[in-house]
Amino acid sequence: MAAVTFTKRQSYLEGYQYSEVISDGNTGGDIIVSPVIAGKRLTCRLICGAGSGKIQTTTSADSAVAAGTANWVDHPSGPFTGTFTDAIVGEVTGVRGVSVSGEITIEVVI
Repeated sequence: MAAVTFTKRQSYLEGYQYSEVISDGNTGGDIIVSPVIAGKRLTCRLICGAGSGKIQTTTSADSAVAAGTANWVDHPSGPFTGTFTDAIVGEVTGVRGVSVSGEITIEVVI
């Protein structure tokens, strides 16, 4: 999957967002967390409905994320169903959603 980037939010608050629907058994786009926003609180939400999914993060170089060769680590909560929201605080260079089963949606906001 190709690397994707955040979209600047159109509001009075500074921030960025990304949303993607991921089909059954697939991995979403590799979302690059640029140095400008790295280290800020990343809020990730997976909406899984009847399916299940997981969040993955990486600390690999931006070039590895862009090339699709980054080392991805599963979020400690692992696969889950329903809706899951968590904040990722720390130095990550990328985040993505993975469908374990069924269609899921990932939303990421900074």
